[in-house]
Amino acid sequence: MAAFAAVVSLKHHISTILTYDVLLPPLSMKTFELAHKELKSFQNFVERLNSKSRKRMNASLGPITEAIRKFEKDLGDKEGIHSLIEMLKKTQLEYYSSLKDEEEVVSKSKMVGLCDVQSKLKEEIVGDWVENNVFSVVGMVGIGKTTLAREIFEDLDTSEWFNCRAWVRVGNELKPEEITDVILAQVDPEAHQMLKGGDEEEMTERLKEILKSRRYLIVLDDVWSYNVHAYLKNAFPDNRNGSRVLLTTRIKYVAQDVSFSSRLIDMRLLDKEESWQLLCDKVFSGNSCPPHLEEAGKKIAEKCDGLPLTILTVANLLSKAEETPAALWFDVAEKKKHQVFIDAYDQISKVLYPSYKKLGDELKLCFLYMGVFPPNFEIPRCKLINLWVAEEVVKPSAEQTLESRAVKCLQYLDFHSLVMVYQKSTRLFPAMLNEKIKTCGLHSCWWNLCQREARKSYFFHVLDSYKDGLEEVIRSQSRLSIHNNVIFALKDVYNSMEEKCAITARSLLCFGPYNQYMVPICFGLKFLQRLDALNIRFYFFPLEVLELVKLRYLTLTCNGKLPPSISKLRDLQYLIVHRHMSIKSSKALSYLPTEIWDMSELNHLDVTGCDLPDLGNTSLPKLSTLSDVSTGSCVVLKRVPNLKKLGIRIELTPNATEPLSCFGNVSHLVKLESLKCVIVNPEYKPEVVPPVALFPRLPFLLHKLSLSGLGYPWSEMSNVASLPFLKVLKLRYNAFQGPMWEVEENGFQKLNFLQMEDIDLVELKGARGSFKRLEILRIKHCYKLKKLCLGDFESVWNIEVVDCNPLVEKNIKETIVQKKDYTLEDLRVHSSWKL
Repeated sequence: MAAFAAVVSLKHHISTILTYDVLLPPLSMKTFELAHKELKSFQNFVERLNSKSRKRMNASLGPITEAIRKFEKDLGDKEGIHSLIEMLKKTQLEYYSSLKDEEEVVSKSKMVGLCDVQSKLKEEIVGDWVENNVFSVVGMVGIGKTTLAREIFEDLDTSEWFNCRAWVRVGNELKPEEITDVILAQVDPEAHQMLKGGDEEEMTERLKEILKSRRYLIVLDDVWSYNVHAYLKNAFPDNRNGSRVLLTTRIKYVAQDVSFSSRLIDMRLLDKEESWQLLCDKVFSGNSCPPHLEEAGKKIAEKCDGLPLTILTVANLLSKAEETPAALWFDVAEKKKHQVFIDAYDQISKVLYPSYKKLGDELKLCFLYMGVFPPNFEIPRCKLINLWVAEEVVKPSAEQTLESRAVKCLQYLDFHSLVMVYQKSTRLFPAMLNEKIKTCGLHSCWWNLCQREARKSYFFHVLDSYKDGLEEVIRSQSRLSIHNNVIFALKDVYNSMEEKCAITARSLLCFGPYNQYMVPICFGLKFLQRLDALNIRFYFFPLEVLELVKLRYLTLTCNGKLPPSISKLRDLQYLIVHRHMSIKSSKALSYLPTEIWDMSELNHLDVTGCDLPDLGNTSLPKLSTLSDVSTGSCVVLKRVPNLKKLGIRIELTPNATEPLSCFGNVSHLVKLESLKCVIVNPEYKPEVVPPVALFPRLPFLLHKLSLSGLGYPWSEMSNVASLPFLKVLKLRYNAFQGPMWEVEENGFQKLNFLQMEDIDLVELKGARGSFKRLEILRIKHCYKLKKLCLGDFESVWNIEVVDCNPLVEKNIKETIVQKKDYTLEDLRVHSSWKL
C-alpha cells in the first residue's frame, strides 16, 4: 500500500525536523505541527481498516501518494502542505460516508421475508414512547440482522422522525472509544475535524452535547464486545424524546449486557415460502420465476435451510451458471451434494470462519465434535454432554465437574449463535441467557464448516456412502462417524475400516437412521473406547462387545439380558441399553447381572426394563445417573450415595403389595438433584383414597421433581412445598388428587416452573408469599380447573393454557389485566373448541 507507506515516511520526516530543531524552511513551526497531527491521524485511520477495506481504497489513495511526493520535493511549499491536509480529510470523510454501503453479502439485498419482524420493530422504534430506547437484534451470521437494521435505518418514516442518524459498522476490531469518532464524523463533520486526534473524553462529551438536543437513531452493526455497554451509558444521553439505539450482534450476552430492560429481537430463519421468495427475487431480479423451474427452485430454496446468506449465495451461483437453467436446477434440487452447494458453502465458510476462529481451543473441539452428527440432526442435550465428557473434549476443572463444564461450553456456543436450539427445556428466566437447551444441532452452513476443519486436522471422518469407506483418508482416523448404517453390510467398506483403522480408531459412532434389522458392526477395532450403536438393532446382546475391554462409553439397542461377563468392561463409565420398540416388558422384574456391582467406574446407567440387584454391601460410588428402574431398585439406593439424577418407573400388578412403599428409600440420596417417578399404568379412582405409604421426605437438595400417576391427596404436597432449592415441578395424570390444592404461606419459595397436566384439580389457592419466584406456568388438559390464585402473582411472565376449562382462561386473563406489567401477549391459549 504505497500511499500508507508514504504517509508514515513523511510523518517520520516531519517528526525528525520537530524533534531535533532542524533549520526550518520559511514554513512556520505551527504548520508543521498541524501536518504531523493530520498524518498521524490518517495513519491511525488506515491501520483500523481490515484488509478488504484497504484493498477497496487503494484506487482512491493514488492522489495522496502524488501529493506527498510533490510536498517532499519542496518543504517550503505552503500550498502543497495545505492541499495534502485537505486531501487526507476528504479521503476519511468519503470513507465514513461510504460505511452505509459496506455490508455483508446478505445486507446488499432488499429485505425479503420477515415482514412481521420488520413491521413490529419499526412500529416500536418510530414511536412517541420513551421506554426501551435500546433495541438489540440477535442472530447467527447471515440471518439478516444487518439487512433488517438497514431497512429500518433507510425507511422514509424513520428519516423523517429522527433528525439525527448515524451508522457504525463495529465488527470485531473497532474499539468502543473509536465508535465516537465514526459517529461524530457523520452527525457533525466540522466538530469531528476540530477534535479528531485529540482527547477522547472531550470528543465523547461533544458528541453527547450534540445528541442532547436531537432525536437520534444510532445503529451499531455487528457488535462483538460486551464493553459496548459502558460506552452506551457514557456516550448516548437518555433525553427521553424517543431517541433510539439499534444494535445488531451475533453474541447473545452482548445484547443482554447492553441493558437489562432493552428490547431483544431474536431473529428467526426464513420459512419455506420466504426462502423461495428470496431466491426467486435474487435470480430473476424481482420478476416471476418461469413455471417449469418453480418446482425445482422451491426444493433448492428449501435445501438452504432458511438462512438468507445461503440463499443469496446459491442464487448468485445459479445466476452465473453457463448450463441450461432447467437441467442445472433439477440437478441441484435432486443431488445430495451438488457442486453449486459445495461452492456456496466454501464461500460462506469465509464469512463464518472469524466466529469459529475466535473460540478457545476447548470450545473449538466441542463445536467441531458436533459435526460428527448428520446434518440437521436433532441432538439430545444429555447425549451431547455425555459424549463430550466421554471423548474428553472438555477439560477438567477444580471448580466444577466435567458435566457442569460441558454444559457451560454448550451455553457459550449458544450465546455465540453457533448452535441451533430445536427444543428448549424449562426456562428459568425470560432472558435468553438462561434458556435451557433440550435438543440442539448445527445449521447446515456450520455443519459444512465443521466437516472442512475436521478433515484438515483428522478430527473425525464421516462415512455416508460406499465411496467414503474406501477413501485413503480413512486410514489412521481416530473417530469414525457412520451416517448410513447400511454401509456396514458392504464387505469392501467393512474390510477397509478394519484394515485401515484397527489400531487408531477410538470412537465408532453410528448415527444413521434407525435400523430395525441387524447389520454387522466392525468389532475388530480392538482399541475402541466409545461405541454408540443405539440406532442399530441387535437381536441379543453382542458378545463381541466384551472383547473391547477399553470401552468407556457403550450404547446399544438389543433384546435379552446383559451377560454376567459385562463386568469385563471395567473402564466403562456410560452404559445405555434400550429395547426395540416392538418388545414389550414382562410382568416379572428383570435384574441386571450381580456383576454390575464390580463396575466401579460407572457414572451413567440406563438399561430399559432392568433393575439393580441386591448384593451385600457393595456400592457404585461414581454412579450419578440411574434411569428407568422400577421399585425393585429402590431397596439398594443406599449403595449409590452420590446419585444426582434418578428415574423410577412403576408398573402396577393385580397382586402387588403397596407399590409406593419403597419410595421412601429416595430420602437417603442426599445429593439427589433431579427425580422423576412415573406409574406407567395408573388406576383412576373417582374418590381420593390415600395410599398406604405416606408421601416420603424428599432429599434436601432436590432441584427438579416430576411425578405422574401417584394419586396422593393434595395435603401431602406440603413436603414438596417446603423444599428449599426446588425450581421445577411437573405434575402429570393425577400425581395428586382432589378438587382443592391449598398452598401454605411462603410455600415453594424458589419454584420457577410449574406444570400441571391431566389432573382433576378444581381450584388452586396459594396463600400470601407462596410461589414468590414462579415465572412460567403450564396448564394442560385440566378440564375441571376453574380458579387459580398464585399468591401475589408477582413474577410470572409466561403462561400457557392448553385445552382447559374456559373459566380458568377467563380467570387468568382477568388477573393479567389487573397487573400493569402484564399484557395478554404473555398468555398463550390453545383450545380444541371454539368459545
